[in-house]
Amino acid sequence: MTASLLLTTDAVPARDRVGYWGDAVQRSFGRLRSQTYGDERFRGEIRGFELGELRICRLEASRHRVERTSSAGGPSDPGHLKMVVQRRGCSLFEQDGRRAWLAPGAWSVYDTTQSYTVSNPQDVLQDVLLLPRERIVDGAPELSALLVRPLTGARGMGRVACESIARALATGEAGLGATILRQVRLALLEQSGRHPALGSRDVLRERTAALIVERLCDPALDVGVIAGALGSSKRALHKAFEDCGLSLSRFLWLSRLEFARRQLEDPREAARSITSILLGAGFSSAAHFSRMFRQRYGASPREWRAHGGHVAATHTEE
Repeated sequence: MTASLLLTTDAVPARDRVGYWGDAVQRSFGRLRSQTYGDERFRGEIRGFELGELRICRLEASRHRVERTSSAGGPSDPGHLKMVVQRRGCSLFEQDGRRAWLAPGAWSVYDTTQSYTVSNPQDVLQDVLLLPRERIVDGAPELSALLVRPLTGARGMGRVACESIARALATGEAGLGATILRQVRLALLEQSGRHPALGSRDVLRERTAALIVERLCDPALDVGVIAGALGSSKRALHKAFEDCGLSLSRFLWLSRLEFARRQLEDPREAARSITSILLGAGFSSAAHFSRMFRQRYGASPREWRAHGGHVAATHTEE
């Protein structure tokens, strides 16, 4: 499933885009008021879909500012939180006396039932999620203190959650909705300093995934290294991944391949050699990488890059 086009100004005459965007956002997203700093030229696009309880979209727009009052209605009804992952540009979020300035790579969560203002003084690219409040904060009231705070997406569970969000928007994998909700809650718990007990297989699995993301470029990373870093046993790690129908070793190699695939598709990485990319994903052998990549995606890394990922691939699972 690919993200559906929810809103775009591309087909609207340039002189009418500012008014069109403001009206469309107001109708579709809880009667938000949108302003463009007096700019007469504007471009905006929103793509997204629903993954179970999760509503997710990617917003790309010229500089603008949105404001919402607590009396506004619409899809952002009581019981929801909104999460924003900043991918490009910088934005200021304000709510209830709190201010969060987000640079690329940061994320924040705020309450859709309260008044808020989002100022985007630059062109922005943002991933925006509507989260059921009870799935995030129930049983952990202290997490409310983290609303409208700049949080890092560079390490730990925050990085894992942000990676999953990007993957969901790229692939539309149905199972990622529940995964993202769980990871966002764990990321907030981690930021609060409260670490869930390691007796939970789910938590151990998420912490393992976080470690893999952080140390993916290390070719020596294996089950033994992961167990030592987490203070766990190999047996416990294998048990945690049994619930997914996937071995930990398989998950590690698929994570390496997925990272390399994204790098090959990224136009910003066009100048990098395939050797550099495979080493950055933790592979040490070009032949091994090419063989596994073709088995997974049905094309060689060079073919995949040449076609921007638009290859009629046949995924082969072991």
